[in-house]
This record gives sequence, structure tokens and C-alpha cells, in this order.
Amino acid sequence: MLSLRNFWRRHKRKILITAGVLGSGYFLCKLYNAHQQKLADLERELARQRANDEIIKAQLQGHFENVQLIADTTSLPHAMQYLRARIAEVLDLSQLTERLQKGKGQPTTLTPSEKFELWDRLKILSFTQMLVSLWAVTMLSLYIKVQVNILGRHLYIDTARGLESSLLLVRSILILLPMFKIYAHIQLSFARTISVSSGSFC
Repeated sequence: MLSLRNFWRRHKRKILITAGVLGSGYFLCKLYNAHQQKLADLERELARQRANDEIIKAQLQGHFENVQLIADTTSLPHAMQYLRARIAEVLDLSQLTERLQKGKGQPTTLTPSEKFELWDRLKILSFTQMLVSLWAVTMLSLYIKVQVNILGRHLYIDTARGLESSLLLVRSILILLPMFKIYAHIQLSFARTISVSSGSFC
């Protein structure tokens, strides 16, 4: 026992320093391992998030392509039929072509100046109809694709969040119908303006 006390007194400082160094080393080793574990967990979480983001992007891309297909195959052709009918109604060329055909079959019904005037009006109305059709088809296509994509994006987000998407669908349809009517009214007004201006050229 006495020798143990002597040993302690002689080597007390060395023992404490050694114990301190060993304890600090053990503590630093544990701290390093914990830090490495946290980094590994964080990397796994980031990899999982990246994989989830890629899956979500792929799903969103597929959803976007489906929405584009729906817009191109259902919404757009229906709207184009309506637009074509409205343009044909406002910029009607059938009366002019009928009169020209009658004049061709019966040369005495139209004078050369009347034929020239009818041909001139027909050219102006045809050109106007072509320009209005190009402009209206482009604007209508853009409008419908934007609206359907906005609606599709909202529906996708609501579905992804697990919300009731049917309420949003009804709400969106109720919002889109007046907008489409307003757009059709603008198109009709523009077509009438073009028709009046082309009539003034005649």
C-alpha cells in the first residue's frame, strides 16, 4: 500500500496527463465518429431528396406532356371549330363568289368594271380572312395551352398534396368559361373591325 502511494506521488503528474490525453483522445474519437455519422446521414438524406426530386420532375414532365396532349386533341380542336365558324360567318366570301360565278356563266349580268370591283373585294376579304385566321389561331392556341397548363399544374399540385382536386376543377372551369367567352368576343370584335375596314376599301 505504501509503495502504491509512493508510486502515485512520484508519477501523479504523468498519470493525470496520460489519463487526460487518453480521455481527450477517446472523446475526440467519439466526437469524430459522431460527426462522420451525421455527415453520412446527411449525404443519405440528400441522395434520397435528389432521387425524390428526380421522380417528381419525371412525374411532372409526364403530367405536362399529358396535359399538352389533352389540349392538342380535345380543347384546341373544339375551339378551332368554333373560331373557324365565327370567322367564316363574319368574313363571308360566298356572296362574292356566287356573284362572280353567275357573271361567268352569264356574261351579260356583270360589266367588266363590276367584275373588277368584285374580284378586288374578294381578294381583300380573302387576304383579311387569311390574316385574321392566322392571328386568331395563334392567339387561341397560345391562350388554350397556357390556360390548360395552368389548370393542369394546379390539379397536379393539389393531387400531390392530397387535397380535393374536384373542387379546384369545378372552380377552374367556372373561371375559364367566362374567359373563353371574353376571348371569343374580342376575336369577333376584331373580325368585325377587319370586315368593316375591308368593306371601306371596297
